Amino acid sequence: MGGTVIETESDKIKIQTIIELGQEVGLDDAEILKKLQEKIIGLPLTRAKAYIEQYGKRLV
Repeated sequence: MGGTVIETESDKIKIQTIIELGQEVGLDDAEILKKLQEKIIGLPLTRAKAYIEQYGKRLV
């Protein structure tokens, strides 16, 4: 298997949910990154960080 991860729409919904719920319960970015990598197997750290930038901080 190569190092490429193909994220499905289902994965993207899971990622967004993990980030939003993590922020709601007060997890810091490091804890959210850990959860993302546990739940979305093979998700590179750089992609996980990009998703936090994309989906994070939407809470008002």
